[in-house]
Amino acid sequence: MKREDISDAMAHIGDNLIEEADAVRGAGDVRRNHWKGWAALAACAGVVLFGAVRWGSSPAEPAPTPAVETTAPLESTAPVETSPPTDTPVPTVDGLPMLTIELGETGMGFEGYMAYDISELVSGNPWTEEAGLTTLPVYANPLELDAYGQPVEDRDAMEAALREVADRLGMEGAEIEETDWGTLVIRGEGLTLDVSSTLPVTLEFEPTHALPEGYNFGYHAPHDAMAAAGEYLMETWAALLDMETPTLSLWGGDYNIYREQGYQIEVYEGAGDLTEQLVGYHFHRVAFYPDEEGRLWMVRFYLADLSQKLGDYPIITVDEAETLLGEGRYITSVPYELPGLEYVEKVELVYRNGTLEGCWMPYYRFYVRLPEEAEEDGLQTFGAYYVPAVEGRFLTNLPVWDGSFDT
Repeated sequence: MKREDISDAMAHIGDNLIEEADAVRGAGDVRRNHWKGWAALAACAGVVLFGAVRWGSSPAEPAPTPAVETTAPLESTAPVETSPPTDTPVPTVDGLPMLTIELGETGMGFEGYMAYDISELVSGNPWTEEAGLTTLPVYANPLELDAYGQPVEDRDAMEAALREVADRLGMEGAEIEETDWGTLVIRGEGLTLDVSSTLPVTLEFEPTHALPEGYNFGYHAPHDAMAAAGEYLMETWAALLDMETPTLSLWGGDYNIYREQGYQIEVYEGAGDLTEQLVGYHFHRVAFYPDEEGRLWMVRFYLADLSQKLGDYPIITVDEAETLLGEGRYITSVPYELPGLEYVEKVELVYRNGTLEGCWMPYYRFYVRLPEEAEEDGLQTFGAYYVPAVEGRFLTNLPVWDGSFDT
């Protein structure tokens, strides 16, 4: 496998997997992002702004370190300083705990999606602007972080997640091994199951599985081909999905630096009303990954623990969020101030549910065309700007980004 092929493969296996690998190597989820390289400015500034959300008076936590496409990742061996826990009661409004948004540091890069037209960027998100939702649930992140900002290993939770997937494979009672780097593993004939402290379970096939003739499951297969492959995988592995209403989510469509498009196949639990579908889309999903020959290489199971629900919070409308965006009340890793509302080309309702988020809450993600990043051949970069969807009276603060890159 050539070096450029390895790089391209990593760009398509998702931020959470790269983030986990970085943690194992000692280097360190919005869903899959292409974190656009920003080497020149990063060499001077070293950090960009991003958001972490906490509720009540929890200890301070570092913001997530995204996967980046640069040659010099930030590394640190110094512990993250955190505020000591207090016994101060959590302030509430209408019986709901208040949420605090704080700005932190991230690595070198920013969340940018490259496409010639915004219509090329697609997703399986069930939300639409006409949805009319008035409340959405918010959950406390159950993962505890250590002094270095890494998830503390919860062996019981890890083993339960691993057993759940193993049982779907008919591997009840299989022996669990613990690796030298802290993951738990179950080995079977032609496959390996493993789970780390961040809890998604990874199923890896060896040898990989070829799809029937006529299916195209390559890194850069076109949209229709990937959709067909997704339908095949969803049907073939239905028992492994263990979902009441498995729903295909084909998303991506952005380009790499070689002008090649890529799509990701995921399946989520689509049962229930729209709120339940949104929760399934963000928290209960299964992702399929090819190898460089277009064979099924890996399946990843996202089994988020949503037991610590904080409540159902009233949310603002898209128009209200866009007003806040125009006032500069947003969170972003983009190194440019919002160029103007006329550059907003798309919006969707998402959960920021990374492992380092203090709580998992909904945001409006605005895709903003960045004039500074336009290429001569017409390729555009659309930067992600986030506005909390929760009504402001439930937020202890709503920072205004001042255009600087220091926190």
